[in-house]
Amino acid sequence: MKFELKDFKGVIPAYVTPFDKDGNYYEKSAKEVLNWHISQGVGGFYLTGSNGFGAAMDSSERMKVVESVCEIVDGRVPVVAHIAAVSGQLSAKMARHAESVGCTGVSAVPSYYYKLTPDEMYRYYSEIAEASDLPLVIYAQTHIYEPSVEMFKRLATIPNVKGLKFTGPNHYMMGRIKEALGKDFMVYSGYDEMFLSGLIFGADALIGGTYNVIPDLYISAKAKFESGDVKGAQKEMFVANRIVECLLANDIQAAMKVSTEIMGMDAGYNPTPFAMMDSAAKEKFLSEMREIKAGTDVTCELFKAL
Repeated sequence: MKFELKDFKGVIPAYVTPFDKDGNYYEKSAKEVLNWHISQGVGGFYLTGSNGFGAAMDSSERMKVVESVCEIVDGRVPVVAHIAAVSGQLSAKMARHAESVGCTGVSAVPSYYYKLTPDEMYRYYSEIAEASDLPLVIYAQTHIYEPSVEMFKRLATIPNVKGLKFTGPNHYMMGRIKEALGKDFMVYSGYDEMFLSGLIFGADALIGGTYNVIPDLYISAKAKFESGDVKGAQKEMFVANRIVECLLANDIQAAMKVSTEIMGMDAGYNPTPFAMMDSAAKEKFLSEMREIKAGTDVTCELFKAL
């Protein structure tokens, strides 16, 4: 199925790329986990960003992951590939590849190594946008660059720049950008812990790392919010945030692997130098998760597996 960027909506996992013991992309795990995500009702997948270990792979590895995921998903939901590199030329190459394998769009953070001037940032995104016909979602990590209405008014004049992934707590600014650029400019809230705030301030959809393991909880909270049950959504959001805090306190990448495994899927491994949990760390994490479960009547697939 052919999707447009406006179809890239709902709860969208920033997909955690799985690896095998030798550090190679692990397609068997990807098939299991992606199919489970789709069965849970996610709105699409955001690939090879921070959670996807994009910066830990070379460009050929990243392109292999994007191609494989597009084949597995097979048009069931939209897929957007994060293709940023320090080099604009390399980012453009990966954008062309993403288009060739069927992605719905591409996304890119500004240089995470060099501090770009406003003119350099404009040239960087222009080079990517000109490389393919795919819509481009600019990834604003507010600890790297502080976005502003003026910045995005200028960047949105670049043909194919059609959206913003806003990862930061200043939802006032996110909302101002959405208001200034209008309904056709897609804004994605990227702060899991402020999921509901993102919706209140006008986000069209939500992209997050912990949506990999508790997508059903976020999907339920979103549905409650949109139906007017704000208290019900808030209750589920508070539970989700306790889970997020537990994941973060126990090395989130390793903890998400364990969470995936206990739900019956092959989670694969993290690439080096990122750790996996030993048996003692795993038991500590699971014990803390059981405490969270015991303290609420909110449920999700992860709680059912504990």
